Amino acid sequence: MKGIWIPESGSLKSYSATTKGGAKSVIKIEVDIADHRDLGFFLRELDEIVAAQKASKTPPRKPAAGKAAPPLALPSPLLQLPYYHEEGAAE
Repeated sequence: MKGIWIPESGSLKSYSATTKGGAKSVIKIEVDIADHRDLGFFLRELDEIVAAQKASKTPPRKPAAGKAAPPLALPSPLLQLPYYHEEGAAE
């Protein structure tokens, strides 16, 4: 689990929590940040958390149903038909 760092130029303004149906809860947090650089770092950190959560929830892609899977082995060799010399040909 990743923690959220509030910079020194920031302060916790308010927070609230809501529960619906007892299964999930939502927490809303308001943070005041005075420095623009700290705001950028804070937003980048939040974006990294979202990206990590999406990556862990995304199932691996399955091949499309319409496309045939590539062959896993080499094709069978050609038939080896015997060679008969032509009659009357010089050998």
